[in-house]
Amino acid sequence: MTGRTRWLAVILVAAGSLAAMGGWNYSFGQAGGPGNWEFFASPTRNPVEPRWGTYQDIRRQDREAAAAKANYCPTSGCVIRLDKLAVNPPRVQRGRLATISLSYTILTADDAGIPVTITRELFHQGKSLGRTFSKNMRTANGSFDQEVALTLPENSPPGKYTLKTRISTGFGQDERSLDFMVD
Repeated sequence: MTGRTRWLAVILVAAGSLAAMGGWNYSFGQAGGPGNWEFFASPTRNPVEPRWGTYQDIRRQDREAAAAKANYCPTSGCVIRLDKLAVNPPRVQRGRLATISLSYTILTADDAGIPVTITRELFHQGKSLGRTFSKNMRTANGSFDQEVALTLPENSPPGKYTLKTRISTGFGQDERSLDFMVD
């Protein structure tokens, strides 16, 4: 192994160890999270762009419990399902924190962790105000709950907003939309 290759190996091992311990601290629209998730926000340079905050991802059911609930048979292929989408409080106040909650289920025939991307995009009067996505390169089988903090600026127009959320993998995708009010 040459000196350059050895240093590259040391850096990769150190970076992997830091990521495994949850030591990544992302800024500028990115945030590290539990379970190897990476979180990114796409700025739109819109003066009423939402400010995406912290997030968490919690495993609600292991593979066996999720498979039993879904009456899943491995010969039927993969299950990629967005089970629930909510915004709390249901009437969001400009300048105040709100939480986007979603529940999803991943089941594969061979019980292997798969890459998953969850995308959220916020619209007002048909115009995109901002998008965020989170990625996990090894999502285990099971059912999960994920929450993302959101704050709309004080100068956001009141009215009906639409949140479009998509979960996607190499095996398929599922999508839901939700309308909510901003005061």
